[in-house]
Amino acid sequence: MKPILNLGAAVVGCYCFTYRVTGPSTCSRFAHICLLLFVFAIPLFGQSNIGELRLKVADPDGLGVKTTVHIVSAANQYRNTLTTGEQGSLCVQRLPYGIYQLEINQPGFAVITESVDIHSSIPIEHTIHLKLPTVNQSVSVNAADTLIDPDQAGSISQIGADQIQNRLGSIPGRSLQDLVNSQPGWLYEGNAVLHPRGSEYQTQFVVDGIPLTDNRSPSFGPAIDADDVQSLSIYTAGIPAEYGPKIRWRG
Repeated sequence: MKPILNLGAAVVGCYCFTYRVTGPSTCSRFAHICLLLFVFAIPLFGQSNIGELRLKVADPDGLGVKTTVHIVSAANQYRNTLTTGEQGSLCVQRLPYGIYQLEINQPGFAVITESVDIHSSIPIEHTIHLKLPTVNQSVSVNAADTLIDPDQAGSISQIGADQIQNRLGSIPGRSLQDLVNSQPGWLYEGNAVLHPRGSEYQTQFVVDGIPLTDNRSPSFGPAIDADDVQSLSIYTAGIPAEYGPKIRWRG
């Protein structure tokens, strides 16, 4: 008589079969199959996607340091702050697989940041050696944004109200000439005659847009006192066309 096999139920994972067989050879064969399936299924129950970090924090001499460790993993949305033991040891369990950033800010030591890759259920041992802070000195020199006019094509020297008020004392009738002479590009004669770039008598005064073509030296005409001036714009090059070819300053 042929053996008869009737499978009534099968549960995947447990590999439990309900069957009715006739014949000793068929029963023995299925017993071996069930045993093999059960043996191969045991490792599947032990698989996991979490790991463990065993951390050691030491000073430059290798001695353990008790400190606070910030652990962050943006991908896993993990953020934790833990404290090491007296010997600087710390064990962090059940960490999902991923890359973790470790940050330590211990007083007396430099701030240190390191990364650890957790992609195994085998505990990862990692040691962080603290370093002494370095002394950094720097000098920053920043020019004022208003020092240079980007729309000014020519060379111009400006004398404002503060400099006019805090100017040095001058001989009567020469206060304005002394202010102009304090700027680069001018020569000064003893009779208070200004010579721009060494040129003889080529200075033109423009007061509130009105040009004064006559000689304004104290020996030739009435002086303009510096206290009557709010600001000065002095041109020695790149003179705008509205003032003609002569080198000039204006008040």
